[in-house]
Amino acid sequence: MRCIAHRGFAAVAPENTIGAVRTAAARADAVEVDVRRCGTGELVVVHDETIDRVTDGTGTVSALPLEALADRSVRGTGEGIPTLAAVLAAVPPTVEVHIELKERGLAADVLATVDRADHSDRVVVTSFLPDELRTVRERDPGQPIGLLASHRLETPVTTAVELDCAALGANRVRCLATGIVPRAKVVDLEVHAWTVERAPTARLLDRRGVDYVSADRPIDV
Repeated sequence: MRCIAHRGFAAVAPENTIGAVRTAAARADAVEVDVRRCGTGELVVVHDETIDRVTDGTGTVSALPLEALADRSVRGTGEGIPTLAAVLAAVPPTVEVHIELKERGLAADVLATVDRADHSDRVVVTSFLPDELRTVRERDPGQPIGLLASHRLETPVTTAVELDCAALGANRVRCLATGIVPRAKVVDLEVHAWTVERAPTARLLDRRGVDYVSADRPIDV
């Protein structure tokens, strides 16, 4: 079983920052980051629609220019909100990067940014938004994608197959308490479970057939 550093191990580092992903890359098989578009059009790595929770500033990401986001301090570190390109450049080539598309209309620019990266073959594009993943697939048939199954999605395995996904992500409870994992494995989908904080839970998921666990802190899997 492999480990994904969720937002760069968000429980022990300032989430979605260059420093977090660099540190996490030494402890994980993959790092996961969230992508949105800022007010001046660039792709930036931040989870929330606003910067209020994670920085010393306030405002909506989609309304703020890149310069303002870069000047804000994430969790008192002095690090600003980075661009996707900067994050991709910071992760070693031996470590996968999982890019979650947080909103619609990002697919084309994310693919272009990935194509310009030195190690574009190590990237998996994920989302809770099937339409956005469909756009990725239409634009680049070879790009690995992963569907994140919300609780409202009643047919996650079928949807993932229809989208030609390489992976399916689901909540750890759903992975343990339902038939989603064996159904996914029958159709050769890699399964990712979130968010896992304890090694015993990771071992249960491993026995269930889960391939990756997403964690907010390093765990021995």
